[in-house]
Amino acid sequence: MEVITAEAIKKKFSMKETMEAIEGFYNDKQEDYISPDRMHIEDGSNTALLMPAFYGNYYATKLVGVAPSNTRLNKDTIHGLMILYNRETMEPLFLCDATAITSLRTGALGGLGMKYLAKEDAKTLGIIGTGTQGWSHLQSGLAARDIKDVYIFNRTAEKAHNFKKRAEAAFPSVTFHVTSVEELVKKADIVVTTTTSTHPVFPELDSSEWKGKLIVGVGSFRPDMQEISDQVLREADDIFVDAASALHESGDMLRAKDLRTNIDNTWDLEKIIQENHRPADVHDKTMVFKSVGASIFDLVTVKAIYETFYS
Repeated sequence: MEVITAEAIKKKFSMKETMEAIEGFYNDKQEDYISPDRMHIEDGSNTALLMPAFYGNYYATKLVGVAPSNTRLNKDTIHGLMILYNRETMEPLFLCDATAITSLRTGALGGLGMKYLAKEDAKTLGIIGTGTQGWSHLQSGLAARDIKDVYIFNRTAEKAHNFKKRAEAAFPSVTFHVTSVEELVKKADIVVTTTTSTHPVFPELDSSEWKGKLIVGVGSFRPDMQEISDQVLREADDIFVDAASALHESGDMLRAKDLRTNIDNTWDLEKIIQENHRPADVHDKTMVFKSVGASIFDLVTVKAIYETFYS
């Protein structure tokens, strides 16, 4: 069976199409789906993830390895394979590089959070972490809002400047700035965190500095990881998640349970989309959208890509 590369997928399928596929799934689904919590196998700082899902005529599984220390080797943090099967016969239909699927669906989830929860007039985007997910959330942020300025931070300044150079070539109508975390947070209407940090990446600021902002937390997918500061988790007016599994998989949400009450009733993306939820008075609120991903999002994405390739 032919293996479809990440580059081939990127050339033929866009972030906007991925957002539309996930949104359409929740708006149009006519039958139940099966999306169990993914299996985590931790090997020191590395993590292996097994993610099966069933929906419609398809079964899909993704096997991924996450190696945070790869950044020091100038290698991608995430590697893996994705297979789509005929659900009835279990025959494999489509095999592809899982990196592209993960990038697209994770960016799309954050982008849908921005579409429904960020203020309509958001013009500035901040990205903390310039790896694969930093780039995917740049794409989805530009798809979700009319962004004019993007602020970039990475602990390694060279990587931040390389990201800026690449972004300027890809999106010449947008202005990009490499800056400090503090300046990024103060200037950005939407702040995205895409690191695997075990310690919060935000500065302590006056509470007023956080008002009118949407925080999109992406990187923390293990209980020992926390990107979002206690201050933000405690003071946020509303917290949302992409899927209920985020509440027990992510250190950000486990910490939120310690700092807040009633976190288990947090709305997920399915309810946000189906209710067409647009929070009121967002200019006066601090909002958090936490994304960890789930296997159903990978299935919906790879299904759309497969049907694009072979339609």
